[in-house]
Amino acid sequence: MLQNDVTDTAVTLRRATAADLPAIALADGRAFGVHYTDTDLDDIRALFEPDRYVLAEDPDHGIVGITGDFPFDVTLPGGAAVPAAGVTWVSVAVTHRRRGILRALMAEQLRAFAGAGLPVALLTASEGAIYGRFGYGVATERRDVEITRRRAALRPDAPDPGGVRQATTAEVRAVGPELHERWAARTPGALSRSDAWWDSILSDREHRRGGASALFHLVHADGYVSYRIDRSTQTCRIAELVTATDEAYAALWRTLLALDLSETVSWWNAAVDEPVQHLLADPRQLRTLGLFDGMWARVLDVPAVLAARRYAAELDVVLDVHDPFLDLGGRFRLTGGPDGAACTPVTGGEPAVALGIAQLGALVFGGGRAGSFARAGLVRAADPDVLRRFDAAFRTERSPVHGTEF
Repeated sequence: MLQNDVTDTAVTLRRATAADLPAIALADGRAFGVHYTDTDLDDIRALFEPDRYVLAEDPDHGIVGITGDFPFDVTLPGGAAVPAAGVTWVSVAVTHRRRGILRALMAEQLRAFAGAGLPVALLTASEGAIYGRFGYGVATERRDVEITRRRAALRPDAPDPGGVRQATTAEVRAVGPELHERWAARTPGALSRSDAWWDSILSDREHRRGGASALFHLVHADGYVSYRIDRSTQTCRIAELVTATDEAYAALWRTLLALDLSETVSWWNAAVDEPVQHLLADPRQLRTLGLFDGMWARVLDVPAVLAARRYAAELDVVLDVHDPFLDLGGRFRLTGGPDGAACTPVTGGEPAVALGIAQLGALVFGGGRAGSFARAGLVRAADPDVLRRFDAAFRTERSPVHGTEF
């Protein structure tokens, strides 16, 4: 029996078994408005590790709460990858709200992660007001963008590297993992992919296509793009664009913008600083339809995470990290720069920078800005110069992108 913090004493927590998957899918589907088919369950089984799921169970109602996770490695600024738990399938039955079930599930899960030595937990959120109280902060953001192709002339001097070819899904399955690893190594926030994840992403089930075609692919020696064609709107929908070099990026975009029968190229998962707009003669032709939070991060081992990343500027600062949910904060001295870092617990003295664990999660991959948090009262520094150096040190060359939806 797991530690039970649920206020409803009839509800207990336990780890899942393989036999629970249909009931888990039913409970999750009720929460998110999804009917899982037998094919869906077969696909899920390839990624499902039962002991990674914590269930809340009511003897009269069955499963009334769920949280699970997938194992990943995640890239920190500077290129180091650390193990992470990708939290998923989080839900509580509508009949059992306001009974402390979600809090109990989160506490049990995060305590287990910390006990296993994981430095960070990650998730994508269905609602923005849920996870900050558990110490998660927004680590990546994404843009939903579109380009009207016929108006999107490239700059006359824009690079034209060439080298793009059309490819089958089987060919992408063969070359994609190595290209993705190269992309992830230079992208803060990027998640690793197992063979099971590759099989899942490229399975391309018809009911997941949103009325568009099956996947098409373009491959370059240093990248690939997968896309669908929606003939009803004459739109090329980018499913994934992965490039390990700037040459591959320019070459693949040139080819996408040459798809004659597509009026629009759209991408729901573009980076905040997506460089394609700078390849265009008129940068306004890359239109932002929306800006959304992407991946949230919850730091579980402050010294391990901060020592593993690299910093844009030299810093030597004492941090006071507040963690009211798990009490994994404390006072730490962080020294580092572009070539390495160290972070150790300290006692005594006044901290130079004070912040919450959720703000640290937002900063650690380079997506958040300490100065912005300070103006909102979420980061505090008595010396404005210290805050400026702290903010500058945590910045990254490119916006973080997690890249794999979980």
